[in-house]
Parts: sequence; C-alpha cells; structure tokens
Amino acid sequence: MTDDELEQLARMRDGRWSAQTKALMRRFNTDKLNLNRAWAGTWQGWTCPCCQRAKPQIARLTTSGVLLCQLELHHDHLGDKAGKLFEEINQKSEDREFNIQVSHAKYGMLQFVERFERTLICIDCNLAEGSAKAALDSAVDWDFTFSPKEITGFIRATDNGVHTVDFEAARTTWERVKPDIADRLDFAERMAIRFAKGKNRREVAIGVRADFWIDDRALVWAQVTDALPHLDRSSIGMKVLARSVARDAVGKSAKRKVKPAGKPPSDAEFADVGSQNGEQKHWNAVSEEWTCGCCKRSKREICRKSNKGKWTARIHIIRDWIAEEDVSNLYWRGGDMTGGMVIGSHVTVLICQDCRHIISEVQRRDGTLEESSLTLGEVEAAIVAIAPNQMHDVDYEWAIETARNNRDLVAAVDEYHGHARDALAKLARAKWLMKAVPCSFEKARCFMGYEHAKAEDVDLEEGDAYMNWLLGEGLRFESNAVG
Repeated sequence: MTDDELEQLARMRDGRWSAQTKALMRRFNTDKLNLNRAWAGTWQGWTCPCCQRAKPQIARLTTSGVLLCQLELHHDHLGDKAGKLFEEINQKSEDREFNIQVSHAKYGMLQFVERFERTLICIDCNLAEGSAKAALDSAVDWDFTFSPKEITGFIRATDNGVHTVDFEAARTTWERVKPDIADRLDFAERMAIRFAKGKNRREVAIGVRADFWIDDRALVWAQVTDALPHLDRSSIGMKVLARSVARDAVGKSAKRKVKPAGKPPSDAEFADVGSQNGEQKHWNAVSEEWTCGCCKRSKREICRKSNKGKWTARIHIIRDWIAEEDVSNLYWRGGDMTGGMVIGSHVTVLICQDCRHIISEVQRRDGTLEESSLTLGEVEAAIVAIAPNQMHDVDYEWAIETARNNRDLVAAVDEYHGHARDALAKLARAKWLMKAVPCSFEKARCFMGYEHAKAEDVDLEEGDAYMNWLLGEGLRFESNAVG
C-alpha cells in the first residue's frame, strides 16, 4: 500500500506517511524522523492541552538533524503509590471473591486519590514537568506529579522549541498542593485499612454479564471475520500504527574524528589487569578475542592508564531493548491505546568501562535521566573519537539532548519490567494453586481467568484468553530469567 493509499484509509490520522509529516520534514530540511505511537495515534489537528500548541508547532529538530514528533501519556504517580499501598495492606489470597473485591476496591479508591486523569501532552510539557521536579529536588515528593493545568502555569512555550520553565512558579504550585497530597495518601491508607477490616466490601456479581447494546460495528466486524477467518481483530489498526511510527534518533551526521592510539599494555601489565579482575565475572567469561559490543575494541585495547598511572579495564553488562512487534502481544499490553513505545524483549551486551562511563556521566550531568535513557546505538553515536588504550571523546551535549528526548523509551522500559514482574507473579500464583488445591495448570489458569474477568468487568471468555496469554508470558520470562 502506497503512502497516498494509506492516507485515504486512515483519514486525518498521522504518521511518517502523512502529507503533514512530509511537509514538516521539507520545512526543516531533514530526512530523519522520530515519530512515536502517540503522535501516530492522534489526528493531525491535535493540540497539546498544556501549551496549546498544534502538531506543526510542537515538531522540532534535534541537534543531530532528526525531526522529533512525540507526544507522551502523562499520568499521576500518586495513584501508583496509593495502589501499591492498598495491595500491600490487602494482599491476595486463595479466596477468589476477596481477590476480585480487592481489585474493585483499589480502582474505586484511586478515583478519589489521583488528582487528574491520564492525559496526552507534548514531549516538551512532559520534559518541563520533569525539569521542575528536578529543580525542586528534595523539596518535592517524587511520587508527586504536576497536573496538566499546573504545568500550564509554569511553562513559557515557543514554536518548535523546548519550553522555558518558571521554577519559582513551580515551587509555589508545589507548596500550595502539598497538604492535599498528604491528605490523599492518608485517605488511601485509611481506605486500605478499612477494607482489610472487612468494611466497604461489595459482593461480586454471579454469572455472566449481559450485553444489552448491539453495536453496529461489532455486527459488521463479525461478518468480516466470518469471511476472512485468518484476519486478527486488532491486526489492521496495529499494522497501520506500525507503518506510521519512525525512530531515526540514533546516529549522527558528523564523521568520527581520528584520535591517536595510546600506549598498549605489555604482556605483564595485561596479565596484571587480568589479576585485578579476578573476581569480575564478565572479564573472565570472555576470551582475549572479545570485542566491546559498543566501540568494538578488544580486551587489550580497552586497557588504559588511570590518572594515578595504574592500568585498568573493566567489562560491564547492559541491556539493549527490542521493540514489541507481535500484534497479539501489543493488543493485550495495550500498545494500541497507550500510544507509547512497547518493549517486547531485550538482549544483554558486554561493553567496556569507557562506553559504560558515557551512561554514568550523562546521568551525573542531568540527575533526571535514567540508565535506560540511552540505547546502545545512541551511546555509540555519542562517541566523537575512539582509539585503543584511550578514553573516548564524547559529545555529551548531544547525548544529554537525546536522552532527554527518550522519555517514551524510559517509560517503555519501566512498563516492560512491570509486565515481566506481573507475568512472573501470575505464574507463581498458578503454580501455588496447583499445589494448594491441588489442580492442573489448566484448572489454575481457568480459576485465575475468572478472577481477572470479574475484577476487570469483562467477559469470561476475554478473561480466560488474557490469563492464557499472561501465563504464557510468565513462562517466557521464566525461561529467559527476566524480572
């Protein structure tokens, strides 16, 4: 399908194929684009509720010449904290009805704790919110989140650029809402304790939920799937979304500089480095032919003298992330609704101390950044000059800008870890049920599928399908030792 045909199919939607995106790339004179799912999932006339900028005003060029088109799903972290508190006080048991009631009560309680609903905002408003909290530092509770309306009060927006933040206005807002934050958390704890004592319980509905509304689209879709049984319900939209996104924010246009090699270690000095790393498992796990997964230098070439004149070399392990592309997995994980990047798996990569130092130094220079704020390719792209037995020359300005623009990546990595923990926890519960009841794995899955359906108020068939998928994910993570 051509771009023009896709534009006819997905009218007013957005993506790397849309006329609006192509016009923006011509305007900024670039062929590199970073456009995320949230941008692709909104219509071309969308405007940010915080800064009131439209998409053509939000798009901006990075220092490496990439057109950045990103929106972020902003949510209240206070709800995350309150939800964990409720679950800690009301831990799930073998009582199926109690477990369902816990889920219902927690979500009901969150309606009175969260200060705002999940809201789609532009990347610059999201960056400004993080910068404001970083400037307040220890004065602000990191479980606190500025609401979209509050963000509006301390940003100064410009077209096609990052916002200026009025930090004093942000501090004033924090001081004003701080008592309310404490009050909401107190309410969450009180409700959790009340529920644990048997109060505010709500009987779970018996039987199957009735569908009183006959949806025209559902009837039409039923006819389509009967005619095309191989067509997955979510595949069309997800394929359009996959065709819409672009992630070209890796790599730089500038050529790498030539840097003279340092003095290599003698055989005795190299052996001494090996002795120093006697208890360092990664060093001993690889042969002398190993090369760094980032800068491609060998074991001998990563050795260099420290400022004190001592030979040193270390090998570190990092994770490189692989985007989820399976349509079924994206459907169950809400990838078609969250708008953000979704991580499906990862690979572990061994890198030298100088490449690992880039990540640490970026975090040191900007305390709001995470280890996952840079991909392996972006770490490599930040290196201006590589030479044997020398520290790298690094463009830290570019690396920090790239890391700041990677909020969707950081959120995706956090969600990936959360998904892995949830899947492994559900798998552990299934195994526990198999011993406690006792029963087969299939029976445990059916039991848990019923729990999920009742807790989430969905059809029993959907609850069963979801649990079958989630336990399969648990088995996958268990075999890969992910958590």
